Amino acid sequence: MFMRIKHPKPAIAFAIISSGLLILSTGCANTQATNSVQIIPPSAQAVKALLDSGGAEARFEFSPEENILAIDPDMRYFVQENVPAALSPRARLSYLLDSLIRPSQLGLTYDPGITLNATETFYARKGNCLSLSSLFIALAREANLDAYYNEVSIPPSWDMISDNSMVFYKHINIVVDFGNDGQEVVDLSVDNYEYHHQQHRLSEQEAAAQHYNNRGAEFLNQGKTDQAMRYFRRALYLDPQAGHIWGNLGTLFRRLGQQENAELAYRQALHLNKNDQVAISNLSRLYSEMGNSEQARLLKKAADSFRKKNPFWHYSKAKAEFEQGDFSNSLKSINQAISLDRNEYRFYQFSALVLHRLGDDNRARKQAIKAARLKLNAD
Repeated sequence: MFMRIKHPKPAIAFAIISSGLLILSTGCANTQATNSVQIIPPSAQAVKALLDSGGAEARFEFSPEENILAIDPDMRYFVQENVPAALSPRARLSYLLDSLIRPSQLGLTYDPGITLNATETFYARKGNCLSLSSLFIALAREANLDAYYNEVSIPPSWDMISDNSMVFYKHINIVVDFGNDGQEVVDLSVDNYEYHHQQHRLSEQEAAAQHYNNRGAEFLNQGKTDQAMRYFRRALYLDPQAGHIWGNLGTLFRRLGQQENAELAYRQALHLNKNDQVAISNLSRLYSEMGNSEQARLLKKAADSFRKKNPFWHYSKAKAEFEQGDFSNSLKSINQAISLDRNEYRFYQFSALVLHRLGDDNRARKQAIKAARLKLNAD
């Protein structure tokens, strides 16, 4: 089951993050990485030039995607047929969720690689966390429910798409606000959300920027650089303070061979967030290509430090090795992750899986028990 609905715990801590994204990267870096490296931010004129060089078309011609929450008559009819208006707000929420996930009705499925607006998601019946959230919010509002985007700081997660390239994921879901009657967190993805994760409300404009950033990343992975440029620039028009989008724009410029523009974009990303692990590593590689060996060396040192100190990097590495059938090295990597963080139940779950594949079922059971106990404490 991919739908989860939960009551948020009180006094939860909030943090500004970037959620529901595909952030192109070629490595990561320690959170203190730039302390020993001086990164001079680009001038305001240089930043403006990076955005304006594509012309007005790059920023404004996006109909019919202008409103990612727009709905059509079929979607309105769907709500009218499945969510009785006379019900209480909580009952309307229950009916809406049931109609969205029941196979005989809409039958939504989670697909982390697809970013669509609300209307597209309705007809495709699938999408990533941002797509499903957009559809849910649009339909919930049609059912007179107060729903909004919620950014969630899940533990870092990477997918290795090549030896030198990765995708870095974060997460988004929905909050339905019942006023004095409390709130519900609705999560339409696969077991990502937990109460203790930090989270905060995301504005619709910020969510639209995330949407365009995701689409730009998808186009870039497909080699459609013109479309990627338009979407990244549109995203930055909506949210120019989003450092990770500047980093993606830098990656696009780098692939186009525009090294000076790539450097400016990466420097702007680090100006907005000096601890941006993706931008630090990408800028290191760029400096190496440009012959700036000293800056490249310092940034690479920081990136290497991150790999050694971040348990989730080793966890992602272990998963990649497991998928390649390299179970011995996968076990070494997950053991390294555990040595760095002995309270993360996911590490023990994965360790149990690796040990089982290696035929060591006794140790696998012990790791599984540890995982269950840690998860129980976390919940």
